[in-house]
Amino acid sequence: MECSLNMKPRWERRKEARPQELLAAALDLFVERGFASTRLEDVAKRAGVSKGTLYLYFTNKEELFKAVVRNSVVPAIGAVEEDIAGFSGHSAELLR
Repeated sequence: MECSLNMKPRWERRKEARPQELLAAALDLFVERGFASTRLEDVAKRAGVSKGTLYLYFTNKEELFKAVVRNSVVPAIGAVEEDIAGFSGHSAELLR
């Protein structure tokens, strides 16, 4: 079996993707259940990791939520602001 020098082991590639997997799982659950009803155990299960692994990346639910907002909500708001800034029609057209 030939191995490229640039290829990382599968477990290491997975480790690099893990924060995004956790954020995606958390976003789904926060949307489905709300902040109060979302448990870290459920986020870990949805992401396919242990609760201990989740704690390696996020110290508590509040920190996880902040990261979800930074990674998902803030970029979406920025995109909307760009659309609004570049719009030259009437406001009624913008809201359609």
